[in-house]
Amino acid sequence: MKKGLASILALLLSLTIAQSAFANGAEEASRGEFVKALLETLEVDVAHYAELDDNEFEDVPAELAPYVKAAGTLGITKGISNTTFGTNEKITREQAYVFLIRALNLADDYDVVVLNNYYDADNVSDWAKGELAAAIELGLLQGYLDHTLRPGRNLLTKHMDLLLARYDENFDRVSIVHTNDLHGRVLYNEENGEMGLAKIATKIELVRSTNPDTFVFDMGDTFHGTNYVNLNEGQAAVEAMQLIGFDALVPGNHDFNFGRERLLEIAAETDFPIISANVVETETGETILPAYDIVTLGDKTFALIGVTAQDTVVKTHPANIEGLTFKAEAETIETYVKELQDEVDHILVLSHAGYDIDQQIAAQVDGIDLILGGHTHTTLEKPELHGQTYITQAYEHGKAFGVTHMLYFEDELIGVQGHLVRDSAALEPDQQVTDLLNEYVAEVEEAFSEVIGTIAVDLDGAREDVRTKETNLGNLITDAMRDVVDAEIAVTNGGGIRDNIAAGEVTFGDVNTAFPFPNFVIALELTGEQLLNSIEHSVSLYPEENGGFLQTSGLTYSFDPARPAGSRITEALVNGEPLQADAVYTVATNDFTAAGGDGYEWFMEANLVADTGEYLSTVLIDYIRAGKPIPEVENRIQVVE
Repeated sequence: MKKGLASILALLLSLTIAQSAFANGAEEASRGEFVKALLETLEVDVAHYAELDDNEFEDVPAELAPYVKAAGTLGITKGISNTTFGTNEKITREQAYVFLIRALNLADDYDVVVLNNYYDADNVSDWAKGELAAAIELGLLQGYLDHTLRPGRNLLTKHMDLLLARYDENFDRVSIVHTNDLHGRVLYNEENGEMGLAKIATKIELVRSTNPDTFVFDMGDTFHGTNYVNLNEGQAAVEAMQLIGFDALVPGNHDFNFGRERLLEIAAETDFPIISANVVETETGETILPAYDIVTLGDKTFALIGVTAQDTVVKTHPANIEGLTFKAEAETIETYVKELQDEVDHILVLSHAGYDIDQQIAAQVDGIDLILGGHTHTTLEKPELHGQTYITQAYEHGKAFGVTHMLYFEDELIGVQGHLVRDSAALEPDQQVTDLLNEYVAEVEEAFSEVIGTIAVDLDGAREDVRTKETNLGNLITDAMRDVVDAEIAVTNGGGIRDNIAAGEVTFGDVNTAFPFPNFVIALELTGEQLLNSIEHSVSLYPEENGGFLQTSGLTYSFDPARPAGSRITEALVNGEPLQADAVYTVATNDFTAAGGDGYEWFMEANLVADTGEYLSTVLIDYIRAGKPIPEVENRIQVVE
């Protein structure tokens, strides 16, 4: 009995000690537990990862999967490439510090000689030395009283809490929420993953609530692109951004689509500056907008320099930028950096020049801390370091936006960390912004009933027709496309035409129902050989319906369906003259086909002549409004029987 009693007492004592240790944080942290705590401390938004069904690891439970996926995407846990993540494995001290330092996205390496101050420096794994050196220099890793690091020892939860608390205590942040290439997607569109400005506004307020030192920037191509902004010349976007409280915007090429005067009206109306250093009056060389803005946030001063794509000259209608010159981006930025770098603590470039140009700027110009980009719709999951300059860009259309943090230690910028936010059910729309935009939705719906003209014949946009033969609606839209860019030829895919338009009064809604896709009119230079390949490809599936079947203007051809696909064309004429294989023709098309859609890959090799930014629907509306002739079926495409 005494032995049994002693055993019971020993068991109770051991349980008490274990409970006490647990309460004091003496239990060992797991890898999954640490990753979750780390991302929560960094305020990484993982909500959208919870809605993905692509868990690559067998041992990651659903509640941890979003954190593990986010950590992998951000490069924090790179090197774990097996089918198991080791969620429940104990995380060692050196593993934990490696994950944290990777998350900081530091600008510089730290000398590993600092490890020699500890007796067990030789126990640090080679792959962890750089990160542990950084952790020591940044006050995150202080070692034990006996001057050891104990890198291979499992991390206790109390030490995990201490480590993450040091992150909060040791570093200051300036936060930046940034959007680019919204192209008028101001409304929520669940199917396309477009968050809209109301949902983005909610996240902006959350970031501001956790860090008052927060900027909100937009990198252009914002005011044009959907009916909800096109019909009010960008006003819906302007007012929503005003309500949200954006801090600056650089205009993109398509922000000139309503003409320079309208852009200047918007710039005069907004409380936030619209800046661009390289858009100048051709005659005087003076910028039409402020080249830069100097702002103070916290105890730091920032020069914001804007730059707009030089290729705007071919990516909006020439009439929109008449009298303007778009100067070379890198050279222009270099000039202003030299002027401003001694006056401010930091230089940020707000760029609508594209990822390749941003890299060129980073390589050519010293003194830039961060380039926030747009124009190429590039997805950078976190800021990239190019030399001593960080570059970031957040995809397109509000399908993602960036949250980027400039990180300071002892008042010095040591790194730029960040991530992209995407749509999730957890992200609620801001009600004020929703109410504002709904007013414009009502106006657009009313406008859709507006009559734009009258036509005497039914326009054939039936699926079975536009995908197999010439139709009068196909002729009309290609005539309008050809007219708007003054091209020799126009082609558009039948799959982009989705309905008939009945004779009589024609409304906005009628045209937008027939052309529902947000496809822009593009002009390319194609050789005769490429055009011949195109019409061969167009009829290759005949008599089957084919979304890539081309409706044409200025180009007529005959084909024999009895011949093998690829050799069916029997005659091809350009404005009545035989197609010349070695000649170069100006061809209007839509941006879907220009990007290789429906298998027209050779269009991607063509020289771009113009990118109007005008929808097919808008071009057709303007054409009908102008009272231009409605073509009949004119034997532009003939089948040889």
